[in-house]
Amino acid sequence: MPSLKTNLLIHPIRLQIVTALSNRQMTARELADFITRVPLTTLYRHINALVDGGLLQIASETQVRGTVERTYALAVRPSISADDLRGMKKQDYQQAFMIYLSSLMSIAQRYLDRKGDDEEFNPLDDGMELSLGTLNLSDEEFQDLNRRILDVILSSADNPPGAGRKPRTFTYLFIPE
Repeated sequence: MPSLKTNLLIHPIRLQIVTALSNRQMTARELADFITRVPLTTLYRHINALVDGGLLQIASETQVRGTVERTYALAVRPSISADDLRGMKKQDYQQAFMIYLSSLMSIAQRYLDRKGDDEEFNPLDDGMELSLGTLNLSDEEFQDLNRRILDVILSSADNPPGAGRKPRTFTYLFIPE
């Protein structure tokens, strides 16, 4: 059976929450603005599951008109280990891939929704990059490449928001053929 962490992350709403909080802190209201079409009560339920599961933490609490508004942040960088995946079957992986891809499509759609229907634009000018290719690598070469990619990503992962910086969703996926 997959680990609790894996079960928490392979849910479309929870994956969107974790993605939204990957480089910033947000309140539930801010998350609701970011993750549209999800009722606030449902969003709270998934936030609480992520807090209870140790993936999110309450970064701060503010008194707002007689209630407490919580700001959430990632407790740890979410990563899944081989042990977390033990017990998963083909169907579990198919579901996880579909959730991953639909989450990516949701992010792309949010970008496209900011554009006018008749507006001409070039996604490359906005900083969108998309590539697909095949590399021939031994297991050792693959592990080295993956480590170097992670080193580069993590060196920028803690950049705070600031002048000239835009949030950019990054994803990469290696699939053995």
